[in-house]
Amino acid sequence: MDISDWAIVFAVVFWGALVVVACWALTKVVALLEEATRDLRETTDRILPTLEQVTETAAGVNVELARVDTIIAGVQSITATTDQLVGVLHATVSNPLIKVAAFAAGSAKAARKLRD
Repeated sequence: MDISDWAIVFAVVFWGALVVVACWALTKVVALLEEATRDLRETTDRILPTLEQVTETAAGVNVELARVDTIIAGVQSITATTDQLVGVLHATVSNPLIKVAAFAAGSAKAARKLRD
């Protein structure tokens, strides 16, 4: 056996070892991918019911918000009516009260002058 034969044997052994290492690495990668796939399935199985519950809760919240909007609209209507009523009451009562107060003040001043 000469040097070229030894070089061929060395190259074959080297490439064989390289193929074995590559197969081992590929096996590890495949196992890792299978584990990741399994974990992803488990996570999906756990998350889907939670997402369904969140969807149901959001639907319930939307119904309650619609009710609150209705209540707020009613309160706004009552507030506007009360504001108008207070304005009418103020216009109706304030002018006569001012006149009565002015009359009372004038009467008190006249009574003081008459006493003096």
